[in-house]
Amino acid sequence: MLTPLYHVQLVWKRSTLASPLHIVLLNYRDVTHPEAGGAEVYLQELFERVVARGHTVTLLCAGHRGAPARESIGGVDVVRIANQATFNIAAARAALRLARAQRVDLFVECLCKLPFLMPWLTRIPVLPIVLHLFGHTAFHEKNPLVASYVWLFEKLIPFVYRDTPFVALSDSTAADLRRRGVRTPAMHVVPPGLDLTRYTPGDPPRPDEPLVVYVGRLKRYKGLDVVLEAFARVRRTLTDARFVLVGKGDDRERLEARATGLGLGDAVRFTGFVSEDDKIAWLRHATTVVYPSPREGWGLSTIEAAACGTPVIASDSEGLRDAVRPGQTGFLVPHRDVAAWAARITDVLTDHALRERMAAAGRAWAMQFDWDAGAAQLCQIVEGLASRNGRAPA
Repeated sequence: MLTPLYHVQLVWKRSTLASPLHIVLLNYRDVTHPEAGGAEVYLQELFERVVARGHTVTLLCAGHRGAPARESIGGVDVVRIANQATFNIAAARAALRLARAQRVDLFVECLCKLPFLMPWLTRIPVLPIVLHLFGHTAFHEKNPLVASYVWLFEKLIPFVYRDTPFVALSDSTAADLRRRGVRTPAMHVVPPGLDLTRYTPGDPPRPDEPLVVYVGRLKRYKGLDVVLEAFARVRRTLTDARFVLVGKGDDRERLEARATGLGLGDAVRFTGFVSEDDKIAWLRHATTVVYPSPREGWGLSTIEAAACGTPVIASDSEGLRDAVRPGQTGFLVPHRDVAAWAARITDVLTDHALRERMAAAGRAWAMQFDWDAGAAQLCQIVEGLASRNGRAPA
């Protein structure tokens, strides 16, 4: 749903290695995929900056309708193979074929769906990047057979990747990996960044237009039922309140039926896919942004909202605890507590002074997140791995 800018202009210190690295990145989607989300933005923004440092990055990902088999996006060589259903097997085979045909210095696996298990298949160094793992939330999204498959594959991660450094999106993700038994020589936390020249506050929301906005994919595991039920309670006292869900996903039809069943009628709107400019406009116009997911690596929309000066109400769950400063930039509430959601939404919609205070704190919080800083950290990690595996510095 997200459509990042690809024409990033950077001034980078070049790599200190004697020759550039060839990094092969494995992820289910590229940033142009119709179902691309925060993970794809994160990888694209970081690795096009790695390319700017002088390295070569090849992304192996699943194809999608209308996309060429190969193209360059922000300097990243995107190679589309297979489809999402068979991608974890096809990607590993394609990666090994590529390594036989040309020099590959490092494999980077994005472990946000099924792992590719590359440490079992090659002696080339492997760097896992973890935004979040599904765990038991897979059973809220998929049928029991598919969910069990995902759950079992995730159980392999501590054994397959036990001798490799990790990159985690947040402290919560790093802690989750440790709880799962991951024992690694290094756990690096590289948070996302933001284009703060684009995500800026707009005019303050009108007090007579209380507007709740969700930005993201419409997936069953995101927990949007809770907010719909809470919003129905809010409407008992704030009859002019509206709720807009910005984004698309395969749970839309069910959510629309749920909104109708709650008697919300025209008070709830589903926009479907929107452009990046329209998405930012919704973030600015919102009185509050909600993010009810029970598990995230981060929740990029929460920082985007903060940068636009909009308070966030989110689940008190992994990842979102890193992105929202409770009582300052927004509120964290128990994920399934409908009454708590309704109370916090009402607080933000009705308290002008609270919104102003959170808007200022949110903008200051968002200013700390910078793609260039994250990419510089990532470059140190990948170049350090290369130097320890026979690639000497210049």
